[in-house]
Amino acid sequence: MARANPDAARRVLVTGSRGKSTIVRLLHAALQGAGLHTHSRITGVVPREMGPQGTRPILRSSGAHVEEMRWWLRQLPKTAAAIVMENSAITPELQHLAGQWLRPELTILSNTLADHQEVWGPDEASAAEVLVRGVPRKGRVLLPACLANDEHLLRLLKQRSCTIQFAKAADLDGQHYQAVNMGLALEAVRRLGLAVAPALETMSKLSRDSYDFHVASVGDAELAMAFSANDIVSTRTLFESLNWTREATRLVYNHRRDRPGRFESFAQWLESPEWREVLIIGDKPGLRIGNASYRKIRSKEKLLRLLRPGDRMFGCGNIAGLPLALATSLAR
Repeated sequence: MARANPDAARRVLVTGSRGKSTIVRLLHAALQGAGLHTHSRITGVVPREMGPQGTRPILRSSGAHVEEMRWWLRQLPKTAAAIVMENSAITPELQHLAGQWLRPELTILSNTLADHQEVWGPDEASAAEVLVRGVPRKGRVLLPACLANDEHLLRLLKQRSCTIQFAKAADLDGQHYQAVNMGLALEAVRRLGLAVAPALETMSKLSRDSYDFHVASVGDAELAMAFSANDIVSTRTLFESLNWTREATRLVYNHRRDRPGRFESFAQWLESPEWREVLIIGDKPGLRIGNASYRKIRSKEKLLRLLRPGDRMFGCGNIAGLPLALATSLAR
């Protein structure tokens, strides 16, 4: 059975519905900046491993598998002084494996937003019941302060005899979720016994990940890349942050046939008659939504051709497929 390097004094597991990859990146930068030989792994949009020599993609010969975490831990060098790993398990019965293999001294639970409805259930309460399985029993768990009044979640953690700690959102400009993620990373640094001020400086210099939310200028049009947000709560928050009106916005939802629950959770938002236009790309859904029209698009070039001069287009739903290819192309 794989076990994390026992000499790696600092081992952190990151779980939750959203923000895991960002928090891993922030912590990796802080720990590496503190002089620790740090190895980290994210699975988000593109699976990657980070080490003292930089970042490289994790190449897969087939689809994602929970065993990838064990493989990654096994191949870490003995010189690793800190390990930060994202829990990539989705199935409820497999949530515990990341903690079993890593044996973290601290687990960060970023949030419990509803997602993976096909296996987790329909709402935040059911998501919490699944995600808590990934928190080691009797372990330390760090939560954002906004979950301090979530009685259901706290009860589940207490049943596992966890030591519960909270992190305030960082005082910084930008999106609220960014402040929450930064606050969790800073508090983790403090709980690990490291200096917070230099960590904040290091993390503040970290560049935006290519697949994070941003607005891209494409000719005379604007394309909001929110495909990786996935859940409806985060997506609506991102749209509202733009101060765009629905009447002036063309909404594009990228559908995956293996995520019907996600599509249903977006349905009410998509069918609003206020949108200038609603387009669905990707797999053709079985459920028809309001006045939305389906477009069968095979290439990122054809996806860009949907944009017209002066357009404001908001992309959401799922990043897999053409949006991922587009994001990679725009990053270059």
